[in-house]
This record gives sequence, structure tokens and C-alpha cells, in this order.
Amino acid sequence: MFASSEGGMRAGGSNSNSNSSSTSNGGSAGASGSIELLCPPSGSSSISGSASFSSSSGASSSNTHSTAVSSESNNNSSSSSSSSSNNNNHNPSLQMNSNNIRHHHHPSNNISATAAAAAAATSNNNHSNHNNGSGNLISGICSSIWRSATFGSAAPVAPPTAASSVQDPSPKTRSMESSSDSSSLSSSISPEEQPHQRTVASNTEVSLQDQSQTFLGATELDDELIKQLPKEVLLRVFSYLDVVSLCRCAQVCKYWNVLALDGSSWQKINLFDFQRDIEGPVIENISLRCRGFLKSLSLRGCQSVGDQSVRTLANHCHNIEHLDLSECKKITDISTQSISRYCSKLTAINLDSCSNITDNSLKYLSDGCPNLMEINVSWCHLISENGVEALARGCVKLRKFSSKGCKQINDNAIMCLAKYCPDLMVLNLHSCETITDSSIRQLAANCSKLQKLCVSKCADLTDLSLMALSQHNHLLNTLEVSGCRNFTDIGFQALGRNCKYLERMDLEECSQITDLTLAHLATGCPSLEKLTLSHCELITDDGIRHLTTGSCAPEILSVLELDNCPLITDRTLEHLVSCHNLQRIELFDCQLISRAAIIKLKTHLPNIKVHAYFAPGTPPAVTSGHRPRYCRCCEIL
Repeated sequence: MFASSEGGMRAGGSNSNSNSSSTSNGGSAGASGSIELLCPPSGSSSISGSASFSSSSGASSSNTHSTAVSSESNNNSSSSSSSSSNNNNHNPSLQMNSNNIRHHHHPSNNISATAAAAAAATSNNNHSNHNNGSGNLISGICSSIWRSATFGSAAPVAPPTAASSVQDPSPKTRSMESSSDSSSLSSSISPEEQPHQRTVASNTEVSLQDQSQTFLGATELDDELIKQLPKEVLLRVFSYLDVVSLCRCAQVCKYWNVLALDGSSWQKINLFDFQRDIEGPVIENISLRCRGFLKSLSLRGCQSVGDQSVRTLANHCHNIEHLDLSECKKITDISTQSISRYCSKLTAINLDSCSNITDNSLKYLSDGCPNLMEINVSWCHLISENGVEALARGCVKLRKFSSKGCKQINDNAIMCLAKYCPDLMVLNLHSCETITDSSIRQLAANCSKLQKLCVSKCADLTDLSLMALSQHNHLLNTLEVSGCRNFTDIGFQALGRNCKYLERMDLEECSQITDLTLAHLATGCPSLEKLTLSHCELITDDGIRHLTTGSCAPEILSVLELDNCPLITDRTLEHLVSCHNLQRIELFDCQLISRAAIIKLKTHLPNIKVHAYFAPGTPPAVTSGHRPRYCRCCEIL
């Protein structure tokens, strides 16, 4: 199947001579050799190998010794004569090894007898050698691909026979042995066979030159092995590589360059690691190369990308489904207009921190992208209720909506989402300060599949919102209500009663909750993994005790944040010893926590990470006399 040259294939044919030698005069003094593994075509059982060595013992003459061994499955005869003029060998599966190549000094009649004996000894290994050859070939191809992707060039894949032949004596010793073999073999070869042997020696020398070493020891044989893999197989392998690996593979050879840069290998591209270097022309080149194959593209942080690049992308990549343009400051409504016109299959778009995006962009997306299911317009300060209403009317399949920091989004926008997008599962309204209970109650009633809700910094919400969520949204698993100071134990008691799947809760700065809230969560939320109680100043050691004795804490609870909880003492850490899965605890500015208690906790939970900072205590109030100008903290600083 694989051969380095046609001459080598002729040397391994079924009618080639078993042993031949040719004598030539030359003025160069040196030694050269080549080993070839010639595999038969598919369906053939003939395995042939050839080896040639040339050496010179002086400045005026050089001797060349060439041997060829062949076998055929249909020929069962073997040669036994050492001086026959017509010496045709048909030994089944005669495998090359170091003993076939390096003959020691002996008479010519013994050499032919030795070759015949070796052929008879190895005739029983034909079937096993043929099967092992296929396995070694596949292993060699896989190794070449791995080395090419790792180092940028394929290392030589030497067959087992060639590897054993490489372990040869020094050039001087090899020259003496080869010279002796040539002189002893010359008497058993007829004069008419010598021209054919010179042809074999010439062809093997040409193959030696073709197999010259390249970068990192790669040979032409490696390229041939790689090229034998079907194009579809290589393309499938390349489809699993990232951008860096594909670029490395493209530098191996021309054949790999074409396949590695094929559009089918670039279906998912993330250029975040190259955000400083990515400019408009790069995106345009990727668009022209990938075209319809590109399905996912992340340009997060690529601030040099503008509307022209996005327009080119939309014109050529009509099948794109996921597009991340977050922090692309130059993006405007022109980009979203092009996307809506050409990318009708778009399902997710991220416009986080694209400050130039307005309500027009949401209107364009609602008109041209009816399959849109995820959109992020966080920190797009120009987005208002008009854009959200247009988006909700046109994209009824919407499941994830994030508008963190959009001050203009109000109750009307949320009511439109609740009315037209009943499949909504994730909603982030962080810092939408005008949101009230009316919109959250309608959202809870219409969107029963809601799983994640963030209403942090929505200070106008009350327990009515929590009670509505507990009544309609039983699949809720993440709730972030940081900074909602109007929430009390009543609302969280309702949540603990009905929302059994809660896993993450952020109750930071919910200053009205007490230990009763923790008692309800401990009994009603067995899957609770992360709980934030920072700045909940009414939480005491008894609340933590209720939490640790619940069904969730011993095996589930992994993160607990208790920053600035002034009533927490060392008893809390004693209760937490039973939480075997606890991985991190925050204790910043918990003045009643001692270092000794932390050390004791770490002895029971050696893998836990404790984050604590012990600020100087506040000095006592001065009841009489002159008040000091600076407090203790200022004096220390």
C-alpha cells in the first residue's frame, strides 16, 4: 500500500532475486543505507522488504550489497540451492530484521543456506505478521497526527523492522561487514543479474534522498501516511480542536493547511483570549472562510470590532445561532439591523455593556429573529420599556432575559414579558429600581417555569412578591434578593414551605430577617447549597444551629457567607463542624469570632477555606472629659 519509490516496489516483487551484489568504482569514502517497509495493497498477503547498504574500504573502490526478500500466499516453494544461476525465492512471510541486514563474514555458499534456513523458520508467522502490520500502521498514523497537532510537524513513524535495523554498529564496523558480504556473495550471482541489482541499488538510494529529514525529524513517508487518511476523517478530528490548535495544524503541511482552515472546522469560535489583537479585517476574513458553517461566535471584549465587521459577518454567516458581542463598545443599532436581516436562525445574543444599543435594536431583533430564546442587554442604559415590549411581542420563545443596570425598565416592561413570553425561565432585573410587587406578581402567575430570578437592589419589593413566587413557581432554584430591605420572615417562610428545589439564595442586606427564616429554610429547602447572609444583623448562633441541623446542611451546604453579622460567635463555628461538605465560609468583620475557633474548625474540616478579617474594635464611648480627635482605627492607620 505504501512505498517510498517505484524502484523499492520492484525490489520487493515476487520475481526479485534473493541475494544480489554489484561492484562499482568510486572515489568517495562513506557509508549510506536505507530501510523500507513495503506493505501490499488491500486484499494481498504479500509482504516484502528491501534493504541496501553501500560502503567503501578505500579511496579507489566501493562495494554495494543489496538484498530483497519477497513472499506470496499462493507460492509454497522455498529455495535451498546456494549457487543456482536462477535463484528465485518464494518464502512465505519472510520478515526483515537486523539479522537479515547485517551478515557476518562467511563464505558465499553458507550465506544462501542461512537465508533458506531463516525463511523456513519464519514461514509459520505469515498470518500473525500480516495482522500486526495493520495495527502498527494505524498506530503510526494516529501518532503522527498527535505529534503534528502538538509540535507543528510530524515525527518519523518507523516500522518495527526499521526500528530494529537502526540499532546498527558504528559506520566503520558496518562498512567492514558490508564489504565482506559483498565479496562473498559475488560468486553466487550470475553476470546477467548484476544490471538488475544496480537498478535496485540506484532506486533505494533515490528513496533514501526522498526520505531526508525535515523539521523535528519528519519524513516524506509521514506525509504519505497522513495523506492516506480520508479527508472526512481529518475534518472530523479538526472539528474538535480550538482556535490555537487549528492554527498549529494549518502550519504542518499544505494538505493540512487546506483542511484545518476549511469552514467546517470553524463552527464554534471564541476569540476572547485574542480580544486585544482582533480587529475588523480578522472578523471579515473569518466570515468569508466559514460562511454557512459558523454557528457560534464569541467576540467578548473585542472593542475594535465595529458595525462594518458585524455587517460582513451577518451577510455571509446566515446560520449563526449564538453571538456574543458583550463589551464591544463600537457596536450600534446598525449591527443588530444587519443581524436581524440575515441571521434568522439566531437563538442567543449577548449585548452586555454595549452602551450605544437602543430600543431600535430590540425592535430589529423582534422582527427578524423569531427564534430568539436568550438575550442580554445588561448595562445598556438606553433600553426602555418600549424596546422590551417590542421584543416580547416578536420573540415569544424567549427563555432568558437579562437587563442588569437598565434603570429605565419598569413594571410595564416586565408585564409585557410575563404576557407574551410564558416560557421564561431566567430573569435578571438587578438594579432595576422602579420594579414593584405588581409586575413580579404577574410574572409569577404567568411564567410557571421560572427557575432563576434576580431582583437585587429592587428596594420597593415586599413580602407580597415572595408569597406570589412561592405560590406559582415551585421550580425556582436560584433567588437573589440582595438589598431588598422590606423582606421579612413571613415571605421566606412561604418560600420554605413550597419551593423545595431552592439551591442558591442571596439574602445580603435583608436586614429584617431573623433566625426564624433560617429555621424555615432548613426544614423546607433540602437542596440548599449556597447561602449569603451578609449584613443580616439579626442572625445569631441559634439561626446557624437550626440551619446545621436541617436536612440540607450536613451533606449539601457548601458555601456560607456571614460577613458583618455582629451577633455571630464561636458557637456558630462549633455548629458548622457537622457540615462535611462545607468548602468556604466568609467571616469578614465578625468581631466575636476568634482565631482559635477558626483553627479548631479547620482541624475538623481541613479542606475548608475561611475568609476572615479582624478589624480593630470600636473604642468605647467617652462619657466625660474631652473626646479624642481620632478613633482607634485612625490611630492605627
